[in-house]
Amino acid sequence: MAGRDLQRRDLFKQLGSIKRQQQWLRAAQVLGFRITHGGKHPYVIRDPENLNNGDYTSSVTTIPTNLHTAINQKIFKQLLTSPVSERIGITEDDVWRALGYTVEVSH
Repeated sequence: MAGRDLQRRDLFKQLGSIKRQQQWLRAAQVLGFRITHGGKHPYVIRDPENLNNGDYTSSVTTIPTNLHTAINQKIFKQLLTSPVSERIGITEDDVWRALGYTVEVSH
């Protein structure tokens, strides 16, 4: 994960509670990504600055119809570790908040 170890493993284990694509799509919007329909998967989360949908580098992750813990964890990691996310400064806590989780600030 390019130096970005998960800080909130307790929350990471709870990602199985996400059952609907809309939760991921809402989070992607809050984080500033573009969302398009594409390929085999109904939705693709994309780079907000690269408007070329044919450019594979604009793709951050896909949101399939059927979600379960392993897929949710993969989507989370892709959102967090994407070069696009790193470029626009998205943190792990940003992703948790966008998903609606409460994140306590540690002192």
